[in-house]
Formats: sequence, structure tokens, C-alpha cells
Amino acid sequence: MPNGIHRDRPLQLLKGFAAYEEEFGPLPGIVDPAARQTLVEQMVSSIRRIEYVRNFRHRPAISADRINPYSPLFDPLKGAFYLDTKGHREEAVWIAFLGTHFGKHAQDAWKLAANVMGSFGKGPVWTLERYGAHTADFEAMLAAHSDDLKSKSISGRFSNHRQYQSKKIDNIGKVFSTFHEWLTASGGMNAKVRLIHKEAGQEPTAVFKKLYRSMKDVYGFGRLGKFDFLTMVGKLDLAPIDADSVHLTGATGPLFGAKLLVLGAANAEGKPKEIEKAVDTLDDYLNVGKQVLEDSLCNWQKSPTVYIYFRG
Repeated sequence: MPNGIHRDRPLQLLKGFAAYEEEFGPLPGIVDPAARQTLVEQMVSSIRRIEYVRNFRHRPAISADRINPYSPLFDPLKGAFYLDTKGHREEAVWIAFLGTHFGKHAQDAWKLAANVMGSFGKGPVWTLERYGAHTADFEAMLAAHSDDLKSKSISGRFSNHRQYQSKKIDNIGKVFSTFHEWLTASGGMNAKVRLIHKEAGQEPTAVFKKLYRSMKDVYGFGRLGKFDFLTMVGKLDLAPIDADSVHLTGATGPLFGAKLLVLGAANAEGKPKEIEKAVDTLDDYLNVGKQVLEDSLCNWQKSPTVYIYFRG
């Protein structure tokens, strides 16, 4: 069971579930006490993973090597926080994109992101500024390392969340070019947020919703990619945003988990939007945030009655 600052969280979550069920009726997926307890434990794990990133600001000064793909200390998420503290918001968003797109593999860690960003140790570092000025050179670099990209032992691998992404040079090139176009189209993240504030107000969930919808043309960033990227931007304080919904349309694992919880079976028939609404409403009682719900439901449905730790 959790200890330290999270020792009271399981009881709070159990009370939240009880309050929801008192108003809306039992949640079929957690009638079994073992399933209820397992879901609670998965939620606490999700909270911890999210707070790990949010707590970067409370840690000792972050090393500049976190943005150096040639260094064993390279970490694009800590690097994004470092860049932002130095006043480089757009570069911070860019390296957060790299971290989200390639992800941290369980064994290879940030190897794939480091290789692409650092030209496999044999060329320039592809910052936002350099990429924008030398896009053709970036694509030539990918072509020169096409064989390296085919070898997982040389290039590294995508994280679990990004495991179905392609390392073909045309695909990586399209991901980078469409994301760059999206990011720079309105003058960068700060400008995008200011524009949304004028159009829709400053509510963080409304801004998230607008940004989520605006990313429809970013290649390789479907529901999960957009959700992971924007929630990371929020956790790193690169934009004042917070997920407005669990966004289940187009989901697999999270939708299976939500169906299991709400309908009693992962393969039950049900409209994603209706299930999404029920899960979003549940957060009014749990107060954990939509990312915790999305992440924990995905992990919980893999082992509903026995807790297993998943890295995400």
C-alpha cells in the first residue's frame, strides 16, 4: 500500500467511488473488491508518475547535459524543463515533442530520441531553430542513417505507447515536418495559447481541448499521441493547460478499461462518447484528473484483480 504523501489516497479514492455509485449506481467492473482495490492501486501509481514530472521544479538545478543527445544524461523531459527555466519556451516544447514521439523505452531509455536528435553522434543537434533552417539537411541525415534506423540495437526502440510508430525515414520526416508546421503556424506555443485565450477564455481545460483538436494534421499523432504530448506540456508548465476529457474516441486500452469499469466487460458494446462522459463525470468525485483516469484504466484492464506495475 502507498506510504508517505500518498498514504491517505486509497481511502480518498474509495470514498470517491462510493459517492459516485450512490448517485449513479454501482460500477459493474469494480463490484469485486479485488478489482476495486487493484484499480485504486493503479490510480495511485498513475498519480506518482505524473507528479514525478511536475516535481522537476522542486529538485536541484537540472544539468545542461539533459539537452545534450551525446551525453548519457540526456533526458528530453528534464531537458524541456531546463530549457524553459532558461527562457527558451519554444525549444522546450520541441524537445518535449521529441521525448513524447519516441518515448522512453524500458531497456533502451531515450536512445532512439538521442540518436535522431543528435544525428547518431555524427552530426548536428536538431534543435527547433536548426531544424527550421535546415529541414532538407535533417531529412538527408535520416537517409544517411536508414540502415541504422532499421537496427533496433543501433538506433534504439520506441516506448510502449509509441510501439506502432515507424522508423522509416519518410515517416519520421513527415512527423517532424507536420509537427514543426503546427508549432510554428501561429508563432509558437505561447502565441497559440494567447490566441485561444482571446477566442475561448483562459480555462485550462478549454485551451487543452482547442490544442487537441488543432493537432489533427500532425502525422503519427493520433488520439494517444496528442493526449500524451499535451498532458506532458501541461505537466512541464510549458502551457497553462489541463486535460478536459479522457478522450476515448479512437482509444484501445483506455476504452477497454472504461468499458470494463462502466459496463462490466472490456468487449461490451457501447458508444465511446457515452462511456467517456461517464468516466469524465467520475473525476468530479475522484478529483485525480483526466490523465490519471486514462492511464490507470488502460493499465488496470490488463490485470483487473491483481496489481501489476506498468511503466506506461
